[in-house]
Amino acid sequence: MKKILSFTDYYWPGYKAGGTIRAFMNQVDFLKDHFEFYIVTSDTDYTENTPYPGIIPDCWIVVSPNVNIYYVSAANRKIGLMNRLLKERDYDVVYIHLLFGFWFSFLPLLLAKIHCHKRIIIASHGVLGQGALGVKSFRKNMFLALMKMIRFYHGTVFHSVIAHETSDIRAHIGKNVKIAEARELPRKVSEPPLRKFKTPGQLTMVTVARISPEKNQLYALEILGRCKNHAIRYDIIGPVNDEAYWNRCKELIRSIPPNITVSYRGSIPSEKILEELQGYDVMLLPTTGENFGHTILESFMAGCPVIISNRTPWKDLENLRVGLDIPLENPERFIEAIASFASLDQDAFVVYSGNAFAFAKSYIENPEMLAENINLFNL
Repeated sequence: MKKILSFTDYYWPGYKAGGTIRAFMNQVDFLKDHFEFYIVTSDTDYTENTPYPGIIPDCWIVVSPNVNIYYVSAANRKIGLMNRLLKERDYDVVYIHLLFGFWFSFLPLLLAKIHCHKRIIIASHGVLGQGALGVKSFRKNMFLALMKMIRFYHGTVFHSVIAHETSDIRAHIGKNVKIAEARELPRKVSEPPLRKFKTPGQLTMVTVARISPEKNQLYALEILGRCKNHAIRYDIIGPVNDEAYWNRCKELIRSIPPNITVSYRGSIPSEKILEELQGYDVMLLPTTGENFGHTILESFMAGCPVIISNRTPWKDLENLRVGLDIPLENPERFIEAIASFASLDQDAFVVYSGNAFAFAKSYIENPEMLAENINLFNL
């Protein structure tokens, strides 16, 4: 069985980094019968300084068959440790997540190249997309330009999950870069969600995402501020990634009309998200860009239709009757979509809810995605 050594800033039991953690956890869950995983990660969650309770740092822990995790404490984040971890076994693949961090991305990649590992894979998780690069763009673009000039990524393979991510990788890394496409694996699910009761003229909506400009909560609030004719409850779930941006959101919340109730619920562990989503009518996510969008799929899995931007892989949702994907340049269409869902009665809503779950189940059961991910590490 092939051994895969992976470096990632955050992993289980963390959840605040959102889709990056969820994507890799799902991948390991599906592939642990095919490969042996050794995962090196931080002993804290995203935005946290306190180590995970009950976790022993700085040693290998077997968490399930073929899944081993090394939680690196802040005191032991040293070049010598990372070098030792790379050399202590004959790994078949070094699998690195993200590009812009030091300890769990740049440094492991540099050391893996020094040790001439035969297969190095980088999962960029959409950070080369227009929306993600728009945040702290100067520093990111300077870094990428330097890496491209010194051909730092020469000989590595980039993991892309969709065609537009492949284009982004070629644009920022180089047209001749090696890319392997393998779609992101979803969370496993089998049971249909509980049916919700929908009252005409009322709507409960939620956004599940870290609070940052690329997730576009401010845009969502601006739209809601123009929804005058229905009683709407809107909950925001996720860690605050950008305090200045969140302050702008809070300022706008104070001017929201009285027919709209807005609540911030903080972060919720990923294993509870599906259950939480079953309590809402609609997921609202006017994101500036997603290479996948795990919370979108999980919303479908919960029988919760979505109103999202058209900057994700999830397209043609209106014809599928599972939601709408709308250009950000057309805020009026978002307002119309919210009003349309608010007007639905129970019978009409049940159709959307059932369609959403059926769509998710069909996607999850696609055997081609598993084969793509197995091939990612076998090529």
